[in-house]
Amino acid sequence: MSDSYAAQPQLIPYHPSYPAQPQQAAGPDCSAMMRLATMGAVVGGSAAAAQQFRRFQAGEQTPNAALAETGKAAVTTGLATLAAGAIASSVAEQGAMRLGLMFLIGSVVVYGIHSRFGDSEVDYE
Repeated sequence: MSDSYAAQPQLIPYHPSYPAQPQQAAGPDCSAMMRLATMGAVVGGSAAAAQQFRRFQAGEQTPNAALAETGKAAVTTGLATLAAGAIASSVAEQGAMRLGLMFLIGSVVVYGIHSRFGDSEVDYE
């Protein structure tokens, strides 16, 4: 055999079969904010529905008014959770500071909505 066919080390270029993933910008994305708002609306709507059901059973509320109050509460808590999550995540990723900010901002948003559009029928016993 001749030396001309001897194995020579060569670098083989690496070509991945998938496209490179774009880098995510810091902060929350739209889908995460929508999930957060949906979760806030579900939790707030559930609490309002339980309260309205109790008022309905006591004869203090009609079914249509109970449904309207529940819907208003769900929208209000969804908006408050969205605003609180967006602002708090721009300041802190996790921890007590983020939770405190979310509580503060959520309370301010709910207060503002109730002040602007009239108080709801909520009575905390």
